[in-house]
Amino acid sequence: MTNNSMKKTFLSAIASLLILNCTQKQETKKEAIIQIQHTEKDKEDVKPTAPTPFEYLADYPAIKDSSKFIQNLRQAFDLRIHESLSQQESEKITVFRKVKINGSDEDYYFIEYDWKAGPNAGYPWKNQIILTSNGKLVKTLFAQRYEFIKIFPKQNPFLLATIVTGHGNGGHEIYKITADSLVNIYDGDVKTYDTDEDNKVYEPHELSLKIKDYNNDRFNDIAFTGKLVLIQGRTPDGFWYDNTTIDGREINYSVDNPYKKIPVEYIFLYDKKSGHFKAKENYAEKYKIYE
Repeated sequence: MTNNSMKKTFLSAIASLLILNCTQKQETKKEAIIQIQHTEKDKEDVKPTAPTPFEYLADYPAIKDSSKFIQNLRQAFDLRIHESLSQQESEKITVFRKVKINGSDEDYYFIEYDWKAGPNAGYPWKNQIILTSNGKLVKTLFAQRYEFIKIFPKQNPFLLATIVTGHGNGGHEIYKITADSLVNIYDGDVKTYDTDEDNKVYEPHELSLKIKDYNNDRFNDIAFTGKLVLIQGRTPDGFWYDNTTIDGREINYSVDNPYKKIPVEYIFLYDKKSGHFKAKENYAEKYKIYE
């Protein structure tokens, strides 16, 4: 074979390899494009199964199907409850309305879901869910009782929540809207609800709320008032006892026969700088409330 023939054969082989390589790249590119198209199609076919964020707000003000409403409420906001036959028979939506809350002029949805039964650890077996007008979750509460209260006459009401344990101990929280969040502005650290018959209770069990300008700064303050009912005797140094003997007669103390009733008034002054209600004094020390 001549040099020219060998050169032609070599060039022909190189050309065939280049054509084959180019063809393989084009096929690979086509396969990649087809794969991308299938992937995008698959994404389009995937439909969300859960309401986003909570489709039943569109039914406001009526609830057309309460079981579906509850099912999707629990799913959308991950509400964890104790499942039981009693709960399933008793659960209901007790409140579904629009409200105004201090700190904003927007409308909010306020929903209370009450399942009425469960263990002490889950008391009070109800949730209050606060949503924006477009269904975004603002806050989930576990209050035994709630109330919208006007503290400042020309402003929207605050949300008062009474938080209570299964043993009957509790207190209060006062909420307003701050930067799209529901914020507790009550800085109280004293019990304001008590039915737990250990050594004392309150009368009434939930102390009464008073709204008044206590320090004359033209801003209303709040106070919780009532009576501290001692259902055991107490020595000056804080030692508790159930009974005693007076003039040869044994006396047993109880809710029906208390040792003493002490009027209490826990005042919380509005602090303009922080926007919170702060204790006027140390009430645990003042009333010798030692838990």
